[in-house]
Amino acid sequence: MRPEEALVLPFVFALGAIVGSFANVCIHRLPRGESVVTPRSRCPRCGHPVAAWDNVPILSWLLLRARCRSCGAPISARYVLVETLVGATFLAAAFLHGLTPLAFTGALLATAAVVLSATDLEARVLPDEVTLGVLTLGLIVAAARDLPAARAAGLAAFRGHLFPALAGAAFGAALVWGVGAAYRLVRGAEGMGLGDVKMIAMIGAFVGPAGVLLTLFAASLTGTVAAGLPALMRAAAWRRAFARARRSASDARGEAGRRGVLFDAAARVAAAGPRWREVPGAPAEGDLLSAAGPVARPLAAFARLARRRAALGKPTVFSRLALEDEEGDFFRVLSARAETVPGGLLVLLARIDVPFGVFLALASVVVWQWGGPVVDWIVAGLPVPGRGLLP
Repeated sequence: MRPEEALVLPFVFALGAIVGSFANVCIHRLPRGESVVTPRSRCPRCGHPVAAWDNVPILSWLLLRARCRSCGAPISARYVLVETLVGATFLAAAFLHGLTPLAFTGALLATAAVVLSATDLEARVLPDEVTLGVLTLGLIVAAARDLPAARAAGLAAFRGHLFPALAGAAFGAALVWGVGAAYRLVRGAEGMGLGDVKMIAMIGAFVGPAGVLLTLFAASLTGTVAAGLPALMRAAAWRRAFARARRSASDARGEAGRRGVLFDAAARVAAAGPRWREVPGAPAEGDLLSAAGPVARPLAAFARLARRRAALGKPTVFSRLALEDEEGDFFRVLSARAETVPGGLLVLLARIDVPFGVFLALASVVVWQWGGPVVDWIVAGLPVPGRGLLP
């Protein structure tokens, strides 16, 4: 980067934070099928419109101390995190690649990765408006990068960026759709959704066919590590938690308040933590287990089984409890373990539903930035379609 370009870096970060503010709108509204244009931003609790001076990225969240000015409801830290992260990606792209179309391409892909990661985590949705919209933008940017050469070389110039981008999108979509179809044929269950197919097509438009393979490999490797390591850490944390809970009834209530739920001898909720309370229809403290609503029934069934096994002195473990509100946007996959402690039955809960789209998003940004040298090393100097898309 030239010294004079460095002077605009603060403005690049500010632009990224503004884009991050719009990304937050997309994250909140698109999974709900709402417009990202109207109505204007408003507090989800009191419905009061957010004033322009309370909608300044990052600064407003800090000045308001993460509270709505009108009703005092807490504002999720997700908003400031997304704004900061997108701002940082814009800054990094400009610092690494200057004020160039290449930097814009990287910032665009990274912003899409942030939005898709958040919607996949919160609602298990990869909105078409993002995947297909950014796919289109990626192809347009690829064509724009070829236009200067096209004046002299004609259509042949589009072999540099546009044609490899088209090939990457088609190859990625066909590969993931084929894997999903094969899984469905062999196992009789859904393997890869169409959202994943559209997302890898979007990624392919930025990284090309070789980059698609690297992205899928990196996402699969990261997903395996991310699933295995937390499971070991969770098992160790739960052993310590149950050891503390066995010391007294008050300690058991404390662990329930932090990590799960405690049922007394009459199957009433004696204490409950945030993981239990966030489930729609989960019985409140003082309510019987039988009061569980439709979404909470798998958890209630687990607790009933655990109570019967606890009478025999046995713990109960279930590694995957899926909870879904078909009429809303709630979806969770939980791991659960139940043991008898002073004061009743303690059920510890942990969320484990990190979807594959999150790993795809992270891997795509890494491959776009650093995958080029890896491709060069693998092919040992042979021409590779799409190599020109990568830095």
